Amino acid sequence: MGRDKAQIQFNGEPMWRRQYRVLRRAGASPVVVVRRDGQSALGKDIPEVRDVFPGAGPLAGLQAALVAMETRWLAVLAVDMPAIDAGWFRWLSEFCGVESGAVVRHEDGFEPLAAIYPRAALATVARRLRRGALSMQELIAALVRADRMTVVSLSETERWRVENWNRPQDRRPARPRGEKIRAQRTPGQKNFSWNRGKPG
Repeated sequence: MGRDKAQIQFNGEPMWRRQYRVLRRAGASPVVVVRRDGQSALGKDIPEVRDVFPGAGPLAGLQAALVAMETRWLAVLAVDMPAIDAGWFRWLSEFCGVESGAVVRHEDGFEPLAAIYPRAALATVARRLRRGALSMQELIAALVRADRMTVVSLSETERWRVENWNRPQDRRPARPRGEKIRAQRTPGQKNFSWNRGKPG
């Protein structure tokens, strides 16, 4: 994009502010923004953490967030995915277990930056960073093997939800009007809590 994506305006607000709001509406609390060294702060009232592995990409950001987290699960949302809404995380939370998170997979692979991670993922993330194994796809595969992540298939008709914004010409409406993912709950099941064990 040629500049900090977080600061780019989308539907009248900076991208980072939109994503922050989505996570809050999904029930995540606290919500923090992960920034690299050298990136300016986004606002005095916004909690931020800094990644400590220069050049390690999204894996370093995930590690910083996992270290800072205060809850059982961590919802991760990339700043350049404008079609994800709060319903996405409410839907994805239905597939989480007490010690496992959830991620979608489509024909091109996993979507690790619109996923829910368990606190227990930190050990795997830290080991991979120490080895210089930075692939997010390989991280998810390792977490799946360790029963720390549930994979949910995403149909091609739903693929628009995880499109990211990499070039100015990619800009488009966030989602088709009226389209929402609906979480299917077991009768009598309580709302998902980021702090407690999986209900139900």
